[in-house]
Amino acid sequence: MTSERRRWRVRLRDHRGRILGAGTMLDGEHLLTCAHVIEGHDEIAVDFVALPGVESGIAKIVARAAPIGDDGGDVALLRLRDPEEQITGAPLHRTALEDGRHVRAYGFPCGSDGMWSLATVVGDGGHGLERVQLHRSPDAEPITHGFSGSAVIADETGHVVGMVATRYATEAARVSWMIPVETMLGYLPELRRWAQGSPAIDPSFVQRPEPPAIDVLFARDFARWLGGHGRSDVRVIIMGEDDSAVAASLRRAVVLGDREHGAGRSVSGPTVPPVGSVVLAVDAVGKTADAVRRRISDRLDVAADSPAGRHGSGRTVVVYGVDESAEPDELVGEVLVPLAQRAQELGLRLALAFREETSPGVSVVRSNTDVLPAGADDVEGRFALLETRLAELDRLEKDNLGDAPRFSGAPHVHSRARRLRGALTQVRSAERDGETEWVKRQLPVCERAVAKTVERARDLRRLLDENLARRAELRARLDAYGEMARNSGLVEDVELDAAYAPAWRMLFEGPCDLAAATAAVERYAETVRKRIDG
Repeated sequence: MTSERRRWRVRLRDHRGRILGAGTMLDGEHLLTCAHVIEGHDEIAVDFVALPGVESGIAKIVARAAPIGDDGGDVALLRLRDPEEQITGAPLHRTALEDGRHVRAYGFPCGSDGMWSLATVVGDGGHGLERVQLHRSPDAEPITHGFSGSAVIADETGHVVGMVATRYATEAARVSWMIPVETMLGYLPELRRWAQGSPAIDPSFVQRPEPPAIDVLFARDFARWLGGHGRSDVRVIIMGEDDSAVAASLRRAVVLGDREHGAGRSVSGPTVPPVGSVVLAVDAVGKTADAVRRRISDRLDVAADSPAGRHGSGRTVVVYGVDESAEPDELVGEVLVPLAQRAQELGLRLALAFREETSPGVSVVRSNTDVLPAGADDVEGRFALLETRLAELDRLEKDNLGDAPRFSGAPHVHSRARRLRGALTQVRSAERDGETEWVKRQLPVCERAVAKTVERARDLRRLLDENLARRAELRARLDAYGEMARNSGLVEDVELDAAYAPAWRMLFEGPCDLAAATAAVERYAETVRKRIDG
């Protein structure tokens, strides 16, 4: 974490010196916090905790969205009376939040000078599903009231993706809530000047004039599908022209399902999808296949040929006007079909909207995205499925071979993909030679072997992902207590150095024993706490 990334952290106090919560500097003059943090105050004292020696400033409210109950709105923009030139603003970033993402926040619990806490994104909740639930990591500091208004940072990118808003009453609780950046932009459009990242929906979805009527049956069915109902991960929509009721209903669902445009909405009912259910909507009309590919990649960090990653489930992508793109055949064949075939693997749901039922791309999508298992008589379909699973196994084994040596006690990785591919090649050859009966006996054997091996590789991948996440948490905790010690003047302290060194070696040198590293980090943390408390 660079010093530039840390300079935006500020602590907010009232005129009596009581800590109200946290804030995030957007530039040298403006700062962001929760509306409830500064409620009842005309002026707020701002402590620049990341700029030692810099005197506190005074800020006044510029704009705010008052809290809606306990879990809606609650965003405020403030301006310093005297700008602070040393500030580097926080990188507010629009992003498609997926479950399982590791994040952190810097707050001020119990009157402290600041402390990092670590958490994992769990899922939507709160008023209109506007907020995102966080579970703090088991050994992380409790996200107490001193964290309200603090920026939530994605560990993977360093971007600010939200703001801590609420928590459960007990300090031991693991659950807290954040307001995503895109929801904040919806409540306070003034914040958009500081926002980066690819918007969820193309501007044309908002700019097109809407006909007075919608197709209620389609709107209700599509809203349910966006909410996760229905088995299919890929949906083909025949929408007609822009002024049709189906097209209007589709555009309306896209806008209402976007966090930025759906925030604080007053409409409700069975035709309204959940906020955040549309993470990307591309208007493909007139665009090249490569332009659509880049748009998907920029927003979701996936592409048709990208390796499988740790993505959340149910992220819906809408592509509008597929058959009116500049290159409809290339768009379907090179971008959309490859993505659709990997929809489940990537945690995606695709809604592909065509003007006409007779468009060639409609039959191409439908014939290439059957997610049901191949029938017993569909030998070629079974071969294709085996090829897909072996490609997945290749990726898993490569990743597992790279990560397993990082941890002591991790299972040994056996490379089996090449041998299984050889067996599949033998069965394919027999099928081409007309050895039908032998193929009927051996193909199921090959399928069982591949399925069993893939499942074992997936299990190991899940274990290694958990180990990597746990090691990252421990490294961050060690770093947080190291910073706490330095801020308290405990530099070149023999006792602290003796506790820090073994924890650092376990986490950064050689295979990591997570149990031993956990104990070592806790010993160091306890030593720091005792030294600070005297």
